[in-house]
Amino acid sequence: MKKVRNYVIIFFVYAVIGWLYEVLLFYFRGDGLINRGFLYGPYLPVYGFGGLLLVVLLNKILIKKKNKIWDWIKDILLIFLLVFLISTVVEYVAHYILDTFFDIKLWDYSKQFLNINGRVCFGASRNFAIGGTFFLFVLQPFINKFLSNTKDNKLNAISLVLFLIVLIDLVITLFTKYI
Repeated sequence: MKKVRNYVIIFFVYAVIGWLYEVLLFYFRGDGLINRGFLYGPYLPVYGFGGLLLVVLLNKILIKKKNKIWDWIKDILLIFLLVFLISTVVEYVAHYILDTFFDIKLWDYSKQFLNINGRVCFGASRNFAIGGTFFLFVLQPFINKFLSNTKDNKLNAISLVLFLIVLIDLVITLFTKYI
């Protein structure tokens, strides 16, 4: 149960970071402040799932002891490449699901360099790889420390509240926008 609770918290942290990234990116492009997701809340589940998947799949590389600078460089490059691949797959699948089942197109890379069906492109995957690598090496250790130093009952309450917030938002969104 601890793992599930921790996964809910990690999911939410990365979903909020993704929302902030998207909102700020489009704000500085001149589009103003707009909610970039299909849910009402300030979180993007694709980033939550992506971040959680990266933590779960790459954790062994992250916690591996690094004695020499070469070990750090090698692991950073490996993580970067793996984040690039994983985030590309996650973004493609998310776009496919949203487009196919909900007729929602939240992004279109069809005019971007090296795109695949407008769902993914080299530039976005590169940006996700840079951000994902940074967050895995810099932010995730703080999240792990928070999770290990906070009492179980507090983490249980936090994860339950976060889960309910997203679940209620999803239900309201589906009923008000798509059903």
